[in-house]
Amino acid sequence: MNLYPTTHFKRQLKQKAKKNFTLKNLIKNKLNLLLDDSRHPSLRLHKLKGKKIDQYSIWIESNLRIIFLKEKDSYILTDLINHDQY
Repeated sequence: MNLYPTTHFKRQLKQKAKKNFTLKNLIKNKLNLLLDDSRHPSLRLHKLKGKKIDQYSIWIESNLRIIFLKEKDSYILTDLINHDQY
């Protein structure tokens, strides 16, 4: 599997990393874990409902989630949001 961050995702990461200096490393570790073992319990991977029914979410920390699409052999990272935003 490959990771493809969208421009929006990159912008969100840059914005949130200004407030949390360890966030980039934490996200990097979670994404590596997603690539190695997407069923790992610490990811809390689940499919979304409603308007984002075709997307998935993984837990990063406390209230922060990565939203992504699954395409054949890749994950398209679409958003980095708080749980309350979706």
